[in-house]
Amino acid sequence: MQQPTRRHILAGLAGLAGGLVLPGCGGGSTSTPTTTTAAGGFTLGARFADGYRANAVLAAGSRQRAPFILIAPDGWPAVEDAPEAIDVTVARGGVVVHEGRIERHGEPGVTPYYPLVFTPEAPGDFEMSGAGLGDPYPFRVVDRADVKLVQVGDPMRGVDTPTVDDDRGVDPICTWHEGTCPFHEVTLIEALAIDGPTALLVSTPRFCQTDVCGPALEVLLSLAPGVADLTAVHAEPWMDEELKSLTPVIGAYALDFEPSLVVADAEGVIRDILHFAMDTREVRQALRRATA
Repeated sequence: MQQPTRRHILAGLAGLAGGLVLPGCGGGSTSTPTTTTAAGGFTLGARFADGYRANAVLAAGSRQRAPFILIAPDGWPAVEDAPEAIDVTVARGGVVVHEGRIERHGEPGVTPYYPLVFTPEAPGDFEMSGAGLGDPYPFRVVDRADVKLVQVGDPMRGVDTPTVDDDRGVDPICTWHEGTCPFHEVTLIEALAIDGPTALLVSTPRFCQTDVCGPALEVLLSLAPGVADLTAVHAEPWMDEELKSLTPVIGAYALDFEPSLVVADAEGVIRDILHFAMDTREVRQALRRATA
C-alpha cells in the first residue's frame, strides 16, 4: 500500500479546508451525467478524514460515505469544469472491492463533491482510482470498535439539546442568519419519544468555513415539511460565540467536524448519516430512508 504523496497531502488539505477542527460547515444537481472521465488533468482530493491527516472516520461492516472532490491542475478544487460523474474503482491490498459511478453533488456556487458510498467488509488501507484522475487516492478504514461515531443501524443517541424554552447555557442556540430556526422546539430526547422519524442536524451556519459548505440548514428546512411525522432538531456545536467550549451533542456523537446529519426511523434506529458535506439530493434520500 503506497503512502500519501505530497500531491495527496496537498489535495487532502485543500479538501478539508477547515472542516475537521470545528468550525467547519453543508438542492443539488439533477442533470444527467454527460461524461465519466475528468479531462484536464484533474486529480482526487478528500472532504473527509482519510486516516492519514486525521483519525479515520470510516468503519468496516456497515455502509460508509466518503465525499471526494476533484483538484484542478492549478492545485485548487475544480468547480466550473468538474464533470457530472466519474467512474471509480476501490481496492484493498490490490484487490478490487467496489466499482461504480459517483455523481457530482453540491448546491450552486459551492465546490462540487462526489460521495463514494460502499460497505467495506474489513478494515485496512484502501485506495480509490478514477478514470483519467492520475494516482489512486489512499484512505483507511478501521475496525468498528475504533470509531466512536454512530453507524447506520445503531440507535440514535438522546441528548438534551437547547430549545427556545431552555437554552441550557448555549448562546445563541442557533446561528441561522434569520434568527432561531424552527428546529429548536424540543430536545433530541423529546424528539425520539415522538412517534415518527427523527433528524438531527449538527451545524453552525454563521461560522461555516469550508468551500463545500452549503446551506445544510436551509436544505433541511425546505425538505422537512414534506416528510410525514418527521421531527427535526438542529444543534450548534459551540456553547457561545467565543468558540472555545463545545456543546454536549458534540461529545455524545463523537464529532470533531460539522455539518453532520443523522436520520433515524420511528423506532429510533439510524437509517442514514451524512457527514462533512451534503446537498438537497442526499438529504432528501436520507429522509426517505427513515420512512421506508
